[in-house]
Amino acid sequence: MRKQQYETSAKIAMIALIGIVLSLTINIAIGKHDPVQEAVAQEPIRWTPTPLEQRKMDSLYSIDASTKADMDSIMDMIDAILIKLE
Repeated sequence: MRKQQYETSAKIAMIALIGIVLSLTINIAIGKHDPVQEAVAQEPIRWTPTPLEQRKMDSLYSIDASTKADMDSIMDMIDAILIKLE
């Protein structure tokens, strides 16, 4: 009795496994035939700053310029100190 149940279960499992493999194969085959859409390049949108953004950029440029000037003066002072130490 048990041997017959085991054989029946094995047959059912084998049929289920074959069904799963076939369905996966069919799904993969169907998926590969989907048409591929090509990417279309869009023209970039030109950014125009608003007056507020322009003021912020101008202030950042002035801060950058003053920082560079400060760095140059610090470098000059360091050079002067190194010359005195020699």
